[in-house]
Amino acid sequence: MKLGVGGTAAETSVRLEDLVTAIDAHLQYFDRVIDEDLARVSRLRRARRQLELQIWKTSPLFCKTR
Repeated sequence: MKLGVGGTAAETSVRLEDLVTAIDAHLQYFDRVIDEDLARVSRLRRARRQLELQIWKTSPLFCKTR
C-alpha cells in the first residue's frame, strides 16, 4: 500500500467487513454510554430539584407569613 510521497506500508490483514463491524460495535457502545450518562444526569437534576423543594417547604425561615 502506498502512503503519501514515496512511503509504503505493509498490507493489513483486516477485511473491510471486519472493520465496519468493529466501528459499528464501537459506536453502539458509546451510544449506550452516552444514554446512560444522560439518564444519570437527569435523575440527579430531578433529585436536586426535589431536595430544594423539600428544603423550601420545611424551612422555618421561608414558611413564615409576613
